[in-house]
Amino acid sequence: MSPTLSKITRRNGIAGQVAYTVTATYGDETDPPSPVTFIGDTSGVGPVIMQTPTFEVFVTDPSRCGKFGPQWVRNFFGVTA
Repeated sequence: MSPTLSKITRRNGIAGQVAYTVTATYGDETDPPSPVTFIGDTSGVGPVIMQTPTFEVFVTDPSRCGKFGPQWVRNFFGVTA
């Protein structure tokens, strides 16, 4: 089951980095959802880091979701829009 995503917001970083933040809500969640931030390169290639309030991890094979951007975030969560 795909989650419901909040508005995806963009924040520019340094050296061509950009961050997209979204909150993913799953229908059966009982805890309040937390924001998830993905940090990558504006060229759309290279590593992507996923951050939550409690952890940070490199996304394995980020190219499987396409070019990094808002649609990449939707693809990561399996949401069609």
